[in-house]
Amino acid sequence: MPHHPPSRKRLLLIDGNPGATTLLLLAAHGAIPAFDAVLAPYTGWFPNQTLDHLDLLGRIATGVGMDWVRAETEDTAQESLDGARVPLPLHTLTADDVAGRLPQGCARRQGMALRGAVRHLLGYPRPTSVPGHVVVECATGAGLEQARIPLTRGPRYVRYRRPLVDIGWTSTDCRALLAHHELPADLDLACIACPMRSHRAWRHLRTTDPAAFAEAVAVDATLRHGHPDPALRGMPPGTLFFLHPDRVPLDRADLSVDHGPQLSGCVPRACRREGDGTWLRKGGNR
Repeated sequence: MPHHPPSRKRLLLIDGNPGATTLLLLAAHGAIPAFDAVLAPYTGWFPNQTLDHLDLLGRIATGVGMDWVRAETEDTAQESLDGARVPLPLHTLTADDVAGRLPQGCARRQGMALRGAVRHLLGYPRPTSVPGHVVVECATGAGLEQARIPLTRGPRYVRYRRPLVDIGWTSTDCRALLAHHELPADLDLACIACPMRSHRAWRHLRTTDPAAFAEAVAVDATLRHGHPDPALRGMPPGTLFFLHPDRVPLDRADLSVDHGPQLSGCVPRACRREGDGTWLRKGGNR
């Protein structure tokens, strides 16, 4: 068989960490080698502030010749409100006060979109097989404090890298650099009505984008009884569905005490397994 030398592309994943934006900025200023492409998730249901932030990062990337690749999912909002299949991991409460949560279907779809974007970047969209000599090095925004966490394992054509660990930078260093350049440190990659939002994220949304928070409150009320169909989910009759983990209406939830992860949404969690990072493995690894 003919021998092919390894063909490698360098990719940066925008994962919500301040480290990811830091790597983009360092590459744009020539402090580290540039990436061939920057991969960013787009769910179609982000707050306007998130879209503005992503647009800014996209301009930084393309301004120095790095491709800006959008990994777009289907319309999560439309499917959640109109269909029997709701991808949101809603918090549930049965008539007997048994608490639970639906599967995180939107995170799985985000993983599929990310994998598809990587395959297109490499030039081997499904169902084409990726040759063994083709590899993408995927940098994530993990800082030095995460150095002891094992590296994520993905498909054979993906090799994860943590450049900030290699240079000894922590998330504190990243925040300092971003503040110096007057760039936001936290990128909210959660959908407007994401049940995985932290209290801090909900407060921030309520303060900075009242219209988006009002939309989330309306979605919460709409999904309470009728969606998803309990019969289709195997849920007992009378089950209620909530965006907030306390299983109370969102507009009545106490958001004053922080809880949950610092970062909300699918991608940050998917990069650290609910765990450490299986966004490229879920649903298949070819």
